[in-house]
Amino acid sequence: MNVHSRRPDRSPEAVAKRQKAVEQARAANIRQGYTHDPVLEAANARYIAGDITTEEFREEMLARFKRA
Repeated sequence: MNVHSRRPDRSPEAVAKRQKAVEQARAANIRQGYTHDPVLEAANARYIAGDITTEEFREEMLARFKRA
């Protein structure tokens, strides 16, 4: 992975690593009472695929809860 690249690595190994991270986070959330959130799951899929960075994912999730 090129650490200076703005776009996430899309190699099979990197995708598998992001998939595992999302699955572990989802399992932890389920233990805390998480119910299905289609917006979060869509963002997860884009993150896993490498379409968005970790920071872009974070910004999207925070923007959902900001009050104007």
